[in-house]
Formats: sequence, C-alpha cells, structure tokens
Amino acid sequence: MTQILVTVRNRENISRFADSYADGFIMADRQFSSSPDCNDLKECVRQAHLISRNLFVRCDRLYEQQELPELRQFLKMIDEIKADGIIYSDIGVFKLMGELGVSYRGIYAPETLLTNYYDIEDLKNDGVDSCIISKDIPLQDVYDIAEKCPDYCYIRIHGPVLIAYSRRRYISSYLQKEDEYTEGYFLQEETRKTLLPIIEKKEGSWLYGTVLQSLSVFSEMLQKPFEGFIIDNICEDDEQTLRILDLYKEAALGKQQGTVALRKLLSENGDKEYTAIEDVRKTWLDKEQA
Repeated sequence: MTQILVTVRNRENISRFADSYADGFIMADRQFSSSPDCNDLKECVRQAHLISRNLFVRCDRLYEQQELPELRQFLKMIDEIKADGIIYSDIGVFKLMGELGVSYRGIYAPETLLTNYYDIEDLKNDGVDSCIISKDIPLQDVYDIAEKCPDYCYIRIHGPVLIAYSRRRYISSYLQKEDEYTEGYFLQEETRKTLLPIIEKKEGSWLYGTVLQSLSVFSEMLQKPFEGFIIDNICEDDEQTLRILDLYKEAALGKQQGTVALRKLLSENGDKEYTAIEDVRKTWLDKEQA
C-alpha cells in the first residue's frame, strides 16, 4: 500500500493528525537537518505510534568529517527510540547505518541526482532500502522509473522546491551579523518578483523556490507503483499542512475532484507561486527561454 508521509513541525500538533490522510510523519532535530524545528524525538515517536502512524526523522544535511562521531551517536539514538526510519541526503549516512546495524529503514534523498532507472537499480543492488526520485525530471520519466522499480521509490508531490543548499551565509553576509535566520526570511532576484524562502543556520543555508503541487494528477499517480508520496511543507505551519492533506484526500477521488481541489488551493493561497508537477520540465524550459 502506498504511503503518504507528511512533515509535522511541532510535537504538540501530532495528535491533530490522528484523523488525517497521512500514514506517517517526518520530524526533525534542528542540528542534523535542514529543519528550523527542534523536537523531543523520543516523545514524537511515542505519540506517533499511539495514533498508529510511522515516524521518519529528517537527516537531510551533508556532514563534515569532524561531525561523524556526533552523527554516529544520533543515528544510534534514533534506533533506541524506535523511530521507523530516516530520510537522508548524505551517502555516508547509509554506510553508518550499516556499521551500526540499525533496525529502521532509510530513504535516500539526494535531491536532483536520481534521474533514471539505472541510478535506482544501483541503489537497490547496494542494499539501499528506498529512495526519492528527482523532482526535476518530466512526470512520464518518473512513472517509467516507478514501473521498472515497483514499490521502491518515493516522490515529493507537494512543498517548496529546494534550489540550493550550501554553507554560504546569505543573510548574515547581507546584514553583517552572524546569526541564525530560520523563519520569515526571503531572497529576491533583481529581475523577478518571486520571494524565495530561505532557512539559514550555522550548519548551512537552504534556499527554496516555488511550491510544487500535484493535485490535478494525484489520482493518476496513485495508480502507479510508488512506495510512497511526500508532502513536505517545511516552510508552513501544521495548520496549513492539515488543510493540504484534506485537499489531497479530495483529489484522490479522481481527476475532476483534483481539479476542484487545485482551485481551492489557489484561491486560498493567492500569495504563493505554484508549479504543477506535470509541468516541471516545461516550466524550467520556459524560464530558460524567457
């Protein structure tokens, strides 16, 4: 059965997702992830399991050599608190999981790197539990990969598109003040009006673009052999995420209902710029030609 994983930002809100469309939650510790949130992960796991939901821990940073001892202890702790899995971007995490012999699953999420069937096949042969297909390739290619690797791949269906991740301190450099800037900060290109959300911490900076959405084709996607879908509202509050889940539940009923759900999304969030997953490659090409 296809899983729907959703970002939950605050532990206090976990119980509110008890009747939601989500099968599992993604939560984070601030130090080891892109997230601005810091939660008591042991308590998060306990509460998620109480309402029969899985909990995956976000570990989507790249880790430097001197961080490996702390990372090793963190991955061990995730096993001890009985989390169901992690989402990671650094292949070194996969190696450490093997050394530690952890019991939880790992979803490898290297953002733009997994673009064809052979990428995925190599991961399966190496023993990687599952992966997230690149969001930057045409939807038909995503379908083809899923068909060739059934019940193995996840795909991000909703949330801000990550443009860049680096150690560069954009806001600190501009304000000339070394600090963390994690809520309500944006960058804007000189020639565009779009506001680009940014999360800047001592561990790095994450710059996002438009919000990906899949409502019009979600019922179609449910017919493909994905292992799961990810709704990653990392820049939104949990109240908004609950509303988004309701729209995807509505869209699951069919193409017509998906179109209605999309109209509701656009009318309720007129200040956001959305990119439809079925238009991803077309949108990028249009921008290049503009």
